[in-house]
Amino acid sequence: MPTAFLLRCASLALTAAFCVACRDLPTTFIWATYSLGFAHYFLALRYSTRQVGQVLARTSQVLSLLGVAFLIFALYYDDFPLVAYFGVHHVLNEAYLQRSPAMAAPAPRRLQAASAAFHAAVYATVLRADPGFAWVEWAWAVPALVAVTALFVRELTTVRAAAPGARVLDLCGSELAAAVLLAASLFVRVTFLQTVLYHFVLWALLPVDRIRARGGFALAEYAGLSVALVAVAVLLSPLGPSTTQIGTVTFSRQFLFWSYAHITLSFALSDAHPVWVRRLFRGAGPAVAPATRAA
Repeated sequence: MPTAFLLRCASLALTAAFCVACRDLPTTFIWATYSLGFAHYFLALRYSTRQVGQVLARTSQVLSLLGVAFLIFALYYDDFPLVAYFGVHHVLNEAYLQRSPAMAAPAPRRLQAASAAFHAAVYATVLRADPGFAWVEWAWAVPALVAVTALFVRELTTVRAAAPGARVLDLCGSELAAAVLLAASLFVRVTFLQTVLYHFVLWALLPVDRIRARGGFALAEYAGLSVALVAVAVLLSPLGPSTTQIGTVTFSRQFLFWSYAHITLSFALSDAHPVWVRRLFRGAGPAVAPATRAA
């Protein structure tokens, strides 16, 4: 069975298990999720150093990054709804990742666009109980889901015929995982932070195969760095001892700031986005080498 699909299933299971374990400890869930988020953000920077170096080597792209920095601070100080900004980030990541090792190039744009529409509809429907998506109603959500599903299946069938070596679960693993999450939301309320936690867990697991392929101590370094970053974040969080805590408000505001920073930088550095998004945030110039982990 495809590894990427299994990792999504494992991520959903781990997220669900943690949510159940913390059902009577809501603040513990919040601070633990924030701590995982800090690790996710700084690991993304650590494993995107080559991409950053390539961008900084061109003046036009440096100027674009200055604009990116301005945007980060504008989003933070304006308190732009993170549920919407993260939604764009998550949807594009799921739609534009390399789908199958049997495909020599990224999936056709029509399949990626159909996937993005599908994930956007699922994201809004799953979070329909969130204040940011209070406008979502079943009266039009169901027809919208049926339409985008039909569109995706049509494009998937076309791609499957053109790449017979690609396994179906490779081509639609992220969509199946999203469908499982949608089904779960029919029986339990799925919150924004739970969706964010799933994203963090998934992206902790997805790079493992590529990092292992480097050989040597690459995987041990990744695992050790991940554990160390989470531990440091927990020590600084309200879960840590009083001597290391930086305060509830400060910790929360830092999480928000680095969330905006991570998402905005990923638009410039990660290939898990449409070409036009990367060009918009990165500026003109040659393609940046794919990141081991930049989402």
